[in-house]
Formats: sequence, structure tokens, C-alpha cells
Amino acid sequence: MKTNFLGKILIALLYLIGNEGKSQSGGQGVFSVLESPFHARTMAWGGYLLALQQTDIQYTTNNPALLNHTLHHQYGATYGTLMPAVGETKGVVQGGAGYSYSHGLNNYSLHAQYIDYGTMEGYDAGKNPMGEFSANDLKFTMGYSREFFPREKGAKWVVGAQLGFVYSVLGPYVSNGIFTNYGVHYSPSDSSIQVGLAIKNVGAQLATYKNGEREDLPFNIQLGASYKPLHMPFRFHLTAHSLQKWDLTYNQYLNSGQVDLSGKELPQSEANVVEKAVRHLAFGGELIMGRNLSVLIGYNHQRRMELISENRRGATGFGWGIRFKVWKYHLTYASASLFPGVNTNTLSLSLMPGLNRR
Repeated sequence: MKTNFLGKILIALLYLIGNEGKSQSGGQGVFSVLESPFHARTMAWGGYLLALQQTDIQYTTNNPALLNHTLHHQYGATYGTLMPAVGETKGVVQGGAGYSYSHGLNNYSLHAQYIDYGTMEGYDAGKNPMGEFSANDLKFTMGYSREFFPREKGAKWVVGAQLGFVYSVLGPYVSNGIFTNYGVHYSPSDSSIQVGLAIKNVGAQLATYKNGEREDLPFNIQLGASYKPLHMPFRFHLTAHSLQKWDLTYNQYLNSGQVDLSGKELPQSEANVVEKAVRHLAFGGELIMGRNLSVLIGYNHQRRMELISENRRGATGFGWGIRFKVWKYHLTYASASLFPGVNTNTLSLSLMPGLNRR
């Protein structure tokens, strides 16, 4: 029975991947909220968290299969700034909350997330002012997962899925869509390795913006692994993202159009195989300083290469954070550098009413 069930899931996933992969590519698509890193640990680890199955319901926004029975009756909330306030603008902020419930080997979750882009001045085609308008994205998700092969019988597998609705407002223009996420998590009982696979944003834009064309959702296939050596207070996390597309460079010539001090154009150098491969990777690490405190660090190479400037590179692409536990509360703060001198800041809180196991 279990074999047939898993086989049907695999066939369905392969069918969906085949149809989605024909038209969509990583880093492109409508509804930015579908790709925005949510939890503070995710932000610190370069925007990805696929394989770490710990007691925080908000991790499941990255991989539906991270939903497990240890999250029964847990609540979580996150708030942060994606772009800080500049001048009179309040910046771009995001927030959301989640809840989980478990019954036997079946687990359920609810999530809501939003991004508020603030208010902006509007103008028509003739540059005539039309007053201020607001912009925001909303996402609602229902999740389900089932656990197979409990640890006492060997390796443990979790298969999960999410069904979601996304809604976007850009002043007078409104759009919405429906999406699904799929995930698998594997954790051998005799090993410190965890592996996660996520297939995200399989769906469609239902209502387009006024007079706009129908756009693809930001389809993404991600594979991650987490490893903590037995006698070492450090956890390693590695994610390979956007696996449905090999070349993530916007321009294969990395220094196209650059000139030297004399004004002579520099020879163009094409992105090599190594550069294209590393752009798929995001790295994360956690220094564990006891049962209730840890420090997080991370790096996203694609983010750095897209957002640095030639004159000022700074810490673009790097992130850090701190996580600690007080009674039944888990609190995580993270900061990540998007541009030189411009950081995102995120705070996440989770509450486990019952026994909270780390």
C-alpha cells in the first residue's frame, strides 16, 4: 500500500515538473512573495532552508516535508524589513504567521504571509501626477505531510504538499493565482545527515493585472542537505537551488561594457562552468553554543553576483543571525546584506505549548 502511494506521488510530480519546466525559469515570474525568504534562519542562510527538521513551524514554508509531529500545536510569527526606509519612504516590510496540528502520522499546517511595498507617487503616460498608490502581496497556504517508516524501523521519510492562494495589489491593478509546493525529507536514524527536496510554485496566475499578459509563477526545484558532526558544535547546511535551469547569469559575458582607466573597453570574459555551477549554491552554518543559544552565518553566491557593484562590493550575499530559547519560546534574529550598506533585518518567534524538543 505504501509503495503504491509513493509511486503515484512520484508520477504526479514528474508530470508537473515536465509541464512547468517547459516555460518557466528560476528568478523569473510574477508574485515576489512566493520567493521571499520568510523565517529569520532562512534569511541568514542565504534564503534557503530545506533539510533541517527542527521544532519551528515556519521552516515548513521552505519545504512542506519539514512539517512533522514534533510541531503539534505550535504557533510562529515573523516580521522584518526587506528594504530599509529611505527618506520619507517606510521601506519594504514583510510578516506572517503559522500554526500546525498533528494526528498520528498525519500533520497539518496553516500559513499567511504578506509583503508591503509601501506607498508611491503615481504618474500617467504624460508624467502628470495621479496621487499616491500602495502595493502589497498576500499569500495563504495550507499544508499536509505524512511520515513513513518511524525511526525505530530505520530511516525516516516525510512527504509533504502545500496548496496556496496568492493575491497582489499594485495601486489600481490586481492579480491573483493558485500554487502548490511539494517536498520530501529523509533522515537516517543512525546518521547526522538530513536531506530535503522541494518543488515550489507549481501553478498559474488566475487573474492578470489590468490589460496585462498572463505570467508564469517563479517555478523552482531545490535540493538541500544538513550535516552536524557527532562531536563538533557546528551544523553545515548546503542548498542547490533553481535546478530546472542551468545558466542563471543574465549575461554570459560578466564584464560586458566595462572600461579601464584609459577608457579602453575591457575584453569580455564568458562565465565558465564553475561560475555557473556555484551560482546554484547557498551555504549555511550554525555554531551551537549550548542547548539554548546558537549563531548563524550564510552566503548566497547568486545574490552577491547579481547585486554587487564594481566600485563597492561590501558584504553583499552574506548573512548572519542569532537564535536562542527561553522557556517555550524560540527567538531568531537575522540580518542579510542585499546591497553594500543595505541590510534586511528579520525577527522570528515560535511557541511550543507542550514539550519543545530541539
